[in-house]
Amino acid sequence: MSTNSENGQVPSVQVAIPVPPAVGSVFALGWLMAELFDGRRRASVADRQPRFDPAVQLPLVANLDPYDLLNFLVADLHDLLAPFPGLPDAEIRAEAAKEAGGADPFDVGKFDGAVGDLHLAVLDQLADDLQQLNAYQLGLALSDMCWLVTPDGGPETFISIFKRDQVAAMQTWLNGAGNAIPPTTAAIVGQSLTKWADWVNVNAPNLRAKNANTWTASAGAVVSALRVQGTIWHSALTADPDVSLNPAMGAWVQAASTIARATRTVTLTILRRFWPIVAGTAAALAGLLYLVISNLSGASQVWASLVTVAAVVGCGGAGLGSGVSRAFGGIGFEVWSAAKLDAQAWNVTWLPALPQTPAQRSQLGNRGVSAPLLRRNVDG
Repeated sequence: MSTNSENGQVPSVQVAIPVPPAVGSVFALGWLMAELFDGRRRASVADRQPRFDPAVQLPLVANLDPYDLLNFLVADLHDLLAPFPGLPDAEIRAEAAKEAGGADPFDVGKFDGAVGDLHLAVLDQLADDLQQLNAYQLGLALSDMCWLVTPDGGPETFISIFKRDQVAAMQTWLNGAGNAIPPTTAAIVGQSLTKWADWVNVNAPNLRAKNANTWTASAGAVVSALRVQGTIWHSALTADPDVSLNPAMGAWVQAASTIARATRTVTLTILRRFWPIVAGTAAALAGLLYLVISNLSGASQVWASLVTVAAVVGCGGAGLGSGVSRAFGGIGFEVWSAAKLDAQAWNVTWLPALPQTPAQRSQLGNRGVSAPLLRRNVDG
């Protein structure tokens, strides 16, 4: 409200109330900061086919000139910083606006320094909000996971980022992000990470060349899949409306296979541990039937006794079955929830399509991971 001295009104001061960050936006800020600091991460994850031709096609974001792309990302940065007024992004915007070859050319070192200063300011800004701080660090760490692996480097970097402690740290940030990321995405992306870790564990021996930290011929497929996986995780954790978390039919099939394998494993484990009881019950029943048949004469008496034994056994089995049903009925919802979560995780998981031996497929199957099909006529 403005001051009105003639009416003697007391002037009022309008205070702008900061808009809280949107769900997933601070994670996106962390991802974008890593992208700005490392120019390699601004590359497209996949080349357009056929190749982009500026004479007949308008460019997608990934096809923009490097300086146009940088300015596009800086504009996105400005939007993501709207809930945090006062953070030092002016120098970043000024550097990005410079044109190559001009009187004052773009200074990569100065730009990276400005990004580093902004990063420290963001950490200070989020220090009192643990969920947002975890979401920001998650954006940085997931970007590192998907972009630090290169075909020129050795496979040890790729293998190391999916070691138990690294995946555990990522799970900690996912769970600690809380309401800063879309609901349920922490569990979904966490399970997707686990599938990657299992795949890497089984395939690690075939990724290394003998006695050297060099890739086998699989480097291109692995790195390409990891880049695509990064964009999918990013979309899921930023509530991208173009990415649905509702499982597709193929994801349900994968989840059903996992549940079937788990059920088989539980059944076999129970039989192995309690086989004396099962064997004793079967022996007692066989002995009872033997006594009935050997001590009775006449077909009518034998059949009558067998019907009685069957009725007794049936009633006992029905009672036991009812008890088992009641026992397992309580966990039915949990099983369904686990199946749905597994299907959702498959829906956002993009594993490398590499040839697998029967032994590898068996190992992956035991871990609940299905190797993607290699379409030789399309994937090459």
